[in-house]
Amino acid sequence: MNTSEEKVKDGSLSSDISEDLINRIVDEVMGTLSAEDQPVKPVSEVDRIKLIKGSSVVFEKFDTGNPKDKVTYKEVLSIDECPNMATGFLKIDKSSFDWYLGYDELDYIIEGTLAITFNGKTTTGRPGDVIFIPRNTAVTFSSPNRCKFFYTAYPANWQDFCEEKK
Repeated sequence: MNTSEEKVKDGSLSSDISEDLINRIVDEVMGTLSAEDQPVKPVSEVDRIKLIKGSSVVFEKFDTGNPKDKVTYKEVLSIDECPNMATGFLKIDKSSFDWYLGYDELDYIIEGTLAITFNGKTTTGRPGDVIFIPRNTAVTFSSPNRCKFFYTAYPANWQDFCEEKK
């Protein structure tokens, strides 16, 4: 038996494989799957605490009503995992779209520029900024370049409250 076979038998092969190599292999495999096939999974869970690596999130098309818009998103916890609020990431690439929020939302800008227009006035957020949008507000989300932000929405079933404009 050669040394590789011996290491596999005694379980010590893992010391020869770097974490970087494992991450590259996982990234390549994940890249071959469609967005629907890539659920966001907590990287680790200790008791009831979940850790989700932002770099592991695979975005999917967000329907703004305009197929030319370059907007993607991904919710990171299901309503079963987080029944009181929704959480996720959204990216806007040189696009603008109108949206009605029948729910409360907090947006934390991670990168780029996020502009939110309400009643003809624009609030502009940059990395590290937090923007609060109260329920029953019609806004325009936009980015003159690109942006990526993390959002939380209350209640968790926010989709049920964004269709009807009051």
